[in-house]
Amino acid sequence: MKLTPRGKDYLKACLYGAIISSLFDVRLILALCLSLLVSAGLSELILARATTGNISVSFNDPHLVCFKEGEIRESFQINYKTRRFVKVRISAIKGPRGVETIPDETSPDAMKLIFRPKYAGRFQGLSATFEFKDPLELFSKFLQVTIDDFVLDCIPASMFKEIRATRPMALALGEKIGRTHGSGQEFYSIDEYNPMVERKNIFWKKIASMPDERLLVKVRESNIPKFLTIGLIRTATRGEEEQLQWRDLACEGISLLGKNIFTLGCGVNLVFESTKGPVRLEALDLAELSEGVMQLSVGQIGDVESTSELLYQSDICVTGLKELDIDLLAIAVARKPCLLIQDKETFPSVIGNLSVIFTGNEDVSELVEKVVGR
Repeated sequence: MKLTPRGKDYLKACLYGAIISSLFDVRLILALCLSLLVSAGLSELILARATTGNISVSFNDPHLVCFKEGEIRESFQINYKTRRFVKVRISAIKGPRGVETIPDETSPDAMKLIFRPKYAGRFQGLSATFEFKDPLELFSKFLQVTIDDFVLDCIPASMFKEIRATRPMALALGEKIGRTHGSGQEFYSIDEYNPMVERKNIFWKKIASMPDERLLVKVRESNIPKFLTIGLIRTATRGEEEQLQWRDLACEGISLLGKNIFTLGCGVNLVFESTKGPVRLEALDLAELSEGVMQLSVGQIGDVESTSELLYQSDICVTGLKELDIDLLAIAVARKPCLLIQDKETFPSVIGNLSVIFTGNEDVSELVEKVVGR
């Protein structure tokens, strides 16, 4: 706790008044100075009581969602004792790296922060230093508070990019059985006829043996898989800023892949390494895909064994060029359709003809079609 400029002037006035009253024997001034000193002491006690114990910060919504390079404002409350008498302001704020965090000065009566994320992904944690002042504003005390449960999800720009809806032709379908009805060659099930069904699929032999006049059709099995799996492979260590840029591109690329997969009528599985081991998430729409990408963005670096397992599970592998410095991993990745995230000053010797180097603007639809056609 320290004196404010106002507090220093206050105590100087009390001291000068006491000296003058003692020199000229003016007891009234002396009594006034003593009362001012007592008031200052009481004000300091109020400040000391208010800033002891558990001081916490609570947001109206501790889990915020915004768009990449967008802006979001959020208000919060500081929980401490004797809030009516003690004044508080934000002295310093430190948000997650990659997110510009500043106090909202347009709202002097409310505690608000402005968040401007530069990269896509999930950002966690927040710390702030607050200045508390006593009722007379003679003393001030600085306290730092950490908000560990604060989460900011920054949605990739590619999540809102328009994707041309296409379906592969039946002749271009791969050999992987989808376990759903479609335009393949294998028999799947029997269904009742409707005007949208081609007449060549009418099951005449079955109809001839039925007692009623219902028309039945043969439903063929689809050769498009029900789900395609995107695996994120991370084994290389990167600097803070380089990691943010790499993670941003990975989120953009995975979002593009997921949206293209949706246009084929498939669901998306996301597999990645976490603190609890490999994680598998299922996404059937954009909301689930967005949440999956956010969880994936805070995944961990994997070892060789877990990386091999993720590669085995993935239909499309998303990894970085630095990861290909490991020869065994480079050879394994080259055999799979792969989205390679650009790393600065990295030129691997093995890439493979099924890979696309992604810098943020590449079309990934051909990569998805290669996966379906394998």
